[in-house]
Amino acid sequence: MSNNERTSQAASEGLIRDLIDEVLGDVEAVGSQEKPQQSNSLRGISTGFRDLDSATGGHIGGRLTVIASRPGMGRTTLLTDFCRHAAIKLQVPTAAYTLEESRAHFITRIKSSEGRLPRQHLHAGTMREEEWTRLARVTPVIAAAPLWIKSPASLTMRQLESEVTELVQEHGVRLVAVDGIQDIRPEKRSDLREREVGDIVRDLKALARALNVPIVATSHLNRGPEQRWDKKPRLDDLRESGAITFAADVLIMLHREDAYDLESPRAGEADLILAKHRNGPTATVTVAHQLHYGRFVDMAQT
Repeated sequence: MSNNERTSQAASEGLIRDLIDEVLGDVEAVGSQEKPQQSNSLRGISTGFRDLDSATGGHIGGRLTVIASRPGMGRTTLLTDFCRHAAIKLQVPTAAYTLEESRAHFITRIKSSEGRLPRQHLHAGTMREEEWTRLARVTPVIAAAPLWIKSPASLTMRQLESEVTELVQEHGVRLVAVDGIQDIRPEKRSDLREREVGDIVRDLKALARALNVPIVATSHLNRGPEQRWDKKPRLDDLRESGAITFAADVLIMLHREDAYDLESPRAGEADLILAKHRNGPTATVTVAHQLHYGRFVDMAQT
């Protein structure tokens, strides 16, 4: 093939007329899929929450989802819920990077939530006989799940890209979770922390697209919510980087009224606020929290 022919071919590859059939094929494929009971629009991997699936279509390849909250709201718990539902309930190969706690603590979260075991009892070793029985029952189920858990002492974006690429290509991983965007070390140091975090989140989005896998990551919020009467988080509360707002396809802000008011009439409830949804409407999904078991559940399950 001559240079002119190669140039002509490369130039024509992005023409919209050549992409229309591909897009229509994708739409037809989605329409012909058997729809799960919990959602009429589920395209990706179920999150484990019926209303969240209905709103987002599940975890879709190439999508970056960010869970953001103030400390103590349960963002790591929600991330763990996504991982255990995919890996244990659906047998979807999943990789979880926990940068804010050890692998042992992350696994304890899973044992607690799967076995309905109080985390305090697991950590203190004060479980009752029936709790030991439940632990014995769920442990082999957890061990058989296609779940890779990594807790490096430090992690750069380049290391993450290399490891995730290997997991996807060699082990068929279809969902990646990263607990702690701000804990990933930048490849290039900058005087502006906002710029460093911005580079990391853009690289996460690029990695999701390059591998066509969904990536879910957690982020901190600043103290903005605590200075407002309703305590509800907003997009401009994202700590250190507005770039997260632009790069994320789905931005879930986790809020619990009872975290601020123990006598709240909404005790036991949590709001998953879809503050950004690139391919759909924003919404608020209400779930129940059972944080003593380290999990969130659909309201219907309470």
